[in-house]
Amino acid sequence: MLKNISKEFIVRITLISLSAVIAVSLAVNGCNSDSNSIDDLAKVSSITFAPVAISSNDAEKTVMRVSSSLTVAYDDETSKTYDLSYKVLAKMGNTIGSSKLGLMTDINDDAILKGGEVDISDGPDGNSLITVGSKHYLITHMEERPGVLYNTEVTVENGVFKAVDTKPVDLSAMGGTIINCASSKTAYGSHLGGEEDYSLNSIFADKNSPFYVDCALDGTGNTVAGLADYFCSYVDGMQKYLGDQNIDKNNAYNGDTFSPYNYGYIVEVQPQEDGSTKSAKHYVTGKYTPELATMMPDGKTVYMSDDGTAKGLWKFVSDEKITDFKADWEGTLYAAKVVQTSAKNGGVFDVSWIQLGHAKDSEIEAIIKSKMKITDIFEITKPDENGTCATGTKIYEDSTLECLTLKTGQEKAAAFLETRKYAALKGATIEFRKEEGLTYDADKNVLYISMSEIKKSMEDNYKGQEPINDIRLETNVCGAVYELVLDNDYSGTALKALVVGQPLDANDTYADEWTCHPDGIANPDNITYIGHNTLLISEDTTKHVNNMTWAYNTQTKSMTRIASLPIGGEVTGVDTAAIDDKGILLINVQHPFKDNPKAADGSKPNSALIEAATDEQLKATIGYFDGLPADIFR
Repeated sequence: MLKNISKEFIVRITLISLSAVIAVSLAVNGCNSDSNSIDDLAKVSSITFAPVAISSNDAEKTVMRVSSSLTVAYDDETSKTYDLSYKVLAKMGNTIGSSKLGLMTDINDDAILKGGEVDISDGPDGNSLITVGSKHYLITHMEERPGVLYNTEVTVENGVFKAVDTKPVDLSAMGGTIINCASSKTAYGSHLGGEEDYSLNSIFADKNSPFYVDCALDGTGNTVAGLADYFCSYVDGMQKYLGDQNIDKNNAYNGDTFSPYNYGYIVEVQPQEDGSTKSAKHYVTGKYTPELATMMPDGKTVYMSDDGTAKGLWKFVSDEKITDFKADWEGTLYAAKVVQTSAKNGGVFDVSWIQLGHAKDSEIEAIIKSKMKITDIFEITKPDENGTCATGTKIYEDSTLECLTLKTGQEKAAAFLETRKYAALKGATIEFRKEEGLTYDADKNVLYISMSEIKKSMEDNYKGQEPINDIRLETNVCGAVYELVLDNDYSGTALKALVVGQPLDANDTYADEWTCHPDGIANPDNITYIGHNTLLISEDTTKHVNNMTWAYNTQTKSMTRIASLPIGGEVTGVDTAAIDDKGILLINVQHPFKDNPKAADGSKPNSALIEAATDEQLKATIGYFDGLPADIFR
C-alpha cells in the first residue's frame, strides 16, 4: 500500500511535521531577545560590594565580617542585588573523608609531632579551586616548614558548597617543599605556589663562607639572632620531613637527600579527575624567596615576586607555549632593572630586563643533586669596617653586604641557584622590600604587585650601604600596590604606585589603636584581580586592628572594605571560581589571634583579646563568600 502514496502527500506531511517542531521550539525558547541563549544574555558591566564598617567594639574585633550584599549591573541597564554571608568550608584539624586537613606529614605520610602532639597547621595560604572533568578540587598549601599541600575534593549540592575528601599531595619525589605562600592558577588548570624560604641562604651553609653558621641539627636551631637562626630552623624543619640523618655541616649542609639549594622555587601541582595529582618544582624560575608566580595569557611569560629586604623582581620566558602540565620547563630567566623618575606617592619607574641565563628544570636539578656549594660558584668575603671589598664586587641582597667574584664557568649555576647574587652582580635592582602578591589585569594589560612596606632597601641608600641605590623613596610602613605596565609581549616597561597606605601620627584620629589609617590599606599581601575593574587587596598587618580585604575599582579609584577578619588573623587564599550557577570567592583566616596589632605609638591596646583566645578561635579556616552569582566569575 505504501507504493500508492503520492510524493505530494509525503511532502505535505513532512511540512506539517516540521511546522509543528518549529512551533514547539518557539513556544519553549521564544523568538526574541529574551532567549536563554548565552549570546543573548545580558553581560555583567560592574559589581559593587556593600562596605564593611571598621570594628567598633570587642565583639566585632573577634569575628569575621563581610559585605552584606553585592549589586551586579548588566549591560542592558538592569541590576540585581545578592545577599552575602561568610561560610566556613573547613577548619584546620577537621577530618574530611580520609584525612585530617592541615595535618603536617613527613615524606612517608606519617604525622609530624610538635610538643608531643600531632602538628596541625594554622597557616593555610594559597588556594586554587580547579575543575577537572566532572570533579572539583581545592589545592591549599600550608605556610610552614616543612610545607604541606592538601588536595580537597569539593562539591556544590543543592546550592551548598562543601568539602567531601582531603589528602596531602605527595611531594616526596621533589624532596618536599617549604614555606608555601601565595598562589595563582594557570589557564590549563594547575596551581603555582612559591617556596618563601626566607633563610636557606647558602652563605650560612658553607664552612668556607665568612657567614657560616654552626647549627645544632637537633631541632633547637642555635643562639645566633636573625636570618642565621632561621637558617638553622629551616634545616631542622626539612630534616624532620626527610628523616635525613646524614646532613653534613662540612659539606654545605648537603645530606643524603637534603640540600639547601633544593628550596626557594616555584612549585606546580595539577589535580587529576581521579583525585591524584601531578607535581613539579620549576628550578628555572630561579632561587630566592618567591611569594608566588603568575603566568601571562601567552602561556610563556611568568612573573615571580621576592619577599623580604633587598630582593628582586623576576621574569621567566618559556621557549614554547605551555598549554598543559609539563614537569620540565625550559626557557630564559630575567631580573628587573628600574630607573626612578619620581619619588612622589610611592614612586614611578622605567623598567628594563637583564638576562640571567637559559636552562631547563632537569639541568638545574642535576646541578643541585651534585651537592653544589656557594664557594663552588663564587669567591665570597665580607666588606671591611669601611664597607670596602678587598676583592670582588660589593652587593647587597637579603639584608646582607657581600663581596663576590664569579668563578669561571659557573654562570648557569649562579643564574639559577644564586639568582639574587648573580642578578646584583649584573646590575639588576635588588632593592625591593616585602614584595608579595601578583595578579594580572587582562582589561588593562597590567600586572599588579603589592609591596607590603616601603622601607629599608626601598629607602634612599638604606644605612649608606646600597651599592647601586636604584630606589630612593620615603618610608611608608603601610605599603603600596604597584601597577606594572606590559607591552604586547607581556614584558614590563613601567612601574608606578597605584594605591598607597596612610601612616598615622600619634595624635591623629584612630592612632590610639591603629598605625595606618583604617580607611586605607596596611601591608598589602594577597591581591587578586576578579574582572569588572575590581582588584581585591588583602592585608597581612599588625598596623590595622583587623586585617581587611578591599575591593579597589581600577577605573574610579574608589576602594570598599569587603572583609574584616578576626583580630590577629591574616587574609590568605583569595581565589574565585564558578561551579554551576554558584560563584565562589574563597578567603582564608590564617593564624587568628596570633599577631598583636599596634597603635601608632607602638603600644598594643588589644592584647587582652589576643591573650583570651579560646582553642576554637585559634583554629585557622578556609571559608568563602556565600551568595555570589556565577556570572561574575565567568
